[in-house]
Amino acid sequence: MKHSMFRAAGAFGIMLIGAAAHASSVSLPTTGTIMVPCQDSGNGNSTSFTCAMGSTSTATSGYSLLTSSSTTIVAGSTNVGTLYDRVYGNGAGSYIFGVRINLNDNTWDSTNLTFEVNDIFRSGFSGATALSGGYSKVDVSGVTDEYARSIGRSSKGLNETGVGSYDANWVRFETDVNVEDPDDTSPGTSAWYWVVVSGASGYTTGEDAIRLWEAGEEDQTQISLYFDGYVPTYSGARLAAATLAPVPEPTEYAMFLAGLGVLGVMARRRTR
Repeated sequence: MKHSMFRAAGAFGIMLIGAAAHASSVSLPTTGTIMVPCQDSGNGNSTSFTCAMGSTSTATSGYSLLTSSSTTIVAGSTNVGTLYDRVYGNGAGSYIFGVRINLNDNTWDSTNLTFEVNDIFRSGFSGATALSGGYSKVDVSGVTDEYARSIGRSSKGLNETGVGSYDANWVRFETDVNVEDPDDTSPGTSAWYWVVVSGASGYTTGEDAIRLWEAGEEDQTQISLYFDGYVPTYSGARLAAATLAPVPEPTEYAMFLAGLGVLGVMARRRTR
């Protein structure tokens, strides 16, 4: 778990040119309004709702669970919940990355309020050829799990400057998870939030790959929590990087010029 701000990744790589849908996942736009509203009444998991992908088994149909992990969420020095991370694959270059949080009723700072998550972010998607997002509630028949309010391509959340800015590397899930929400409208657990990726070659663990943001919506302390998480890998990006000729160092230039000088002297001697 990290409290430091995100360390910028390298070049964006291949820009997204489309999005392959899975179940009722929604294509994530690259221009215009980058956040897709998810219009769920809060009462179920039906795919008639925007962004709803049905149950977990429905959302991941045709995919196999490849790996999973859980991490304690610590705010300040207090355990405020658990974060769950999963990766599914279909063996044909398509992967589903899932994240879910379960918060407890511990208060963690001077506000004496329980921890609230207004946005969940995950990174590693600038190399994808297609991308879509959605959610699955664990409790299909009730309102136990908080659905995603909207899903899009941004690294900024509620009350942050640049919240409407497109970021190819990040996917933002707008949510409202708090076990004792001051406005008494939200649960303490989220649904599974899915990112469906095409064009990947595998997955690995990335540093600071998942971010939770408490935005101070009801006078809470604003804070970002960062976690290591699963990210996709892209063989095309690696191959492209490998074929780029390295830029010579200054010392290499000097050796090259010195070599040319020696060849010039030898050539003059032969002509005498």
